Amino acid sequence: MTQPADAGVEPAAPDLFVLHHIGIVTSPQRYHDVVATLIDGLRGTLEDEGGDDPLDINATWIRVPSGLRLEVVCPRSDLDGPISRFLEKTGGGFHHVSFETTAIGTCKALTKAGGARIVGECDDHGGWAEFFIDPEQTGGALLHWMQALD
Repeated sequence: MTQPADAGVEPAAPDLFVLHHIGIVTSPQRYHDVVATLIDGLRGTLEDEGGDDPLDINATWIRVPSGLRLEVVCPRSDLDGPISRFLEKTGGGFHHVSFETTAIGTCKALTKAGGARIVGECDDHGGWAEFFIDPEQTGGALLHWMQALD
């Protein structure tokens, strides 16, 4: 009999991280229609919009009545980047689930101890420290942890 992958690993505190948002990728041509559908169809409210220069994307944040936050992103140009590659490969859709924490080092240590591979991390991406788990280990879902920098 084999031991579970988390044998010997302390369980995470229930409030170690919380759902921050779900990311959706779309083409620049469909971007405004997708945002309008989510706002109108889900009775969402526009929370914020803008660009992310390092990723070369436009982003809109929508809050739906349940409290869930959705992030809709599209490439701003034809430059090669993770969002444009995802769009080219899949045609768009669900991209990531992001968790917010105040203990990113602990979260990273716990995920690594559980056997997860980190496929990207940044100490400061627009005011957030972050890391991502390899989606090949999570059934194709890109899981993302983020901590606001003070």
